[in-house]
Amino acid sequence: MALPILLDCDPGHDDAIAIVLALASLELDVKAITSSAGNQTPEKTLRNVLRVLT
Repeated sequence: MALPILLDCDPGHDDAIAIVLALASLELDVKAITSSAGNQTPEKTLRNVLRVLT
């Protein structure tokens, strides 16, 4: 049974890779992804998450 997780990130290059790896993992069940300010503004981190997912 896959481990359900919620990813909270500020996606730059490193977090974008983490999202892709988590979604590809058979051991993880990504239930939600949240984005927050960190490397960029909240608007830019949200846009980065959406770009990774589409």
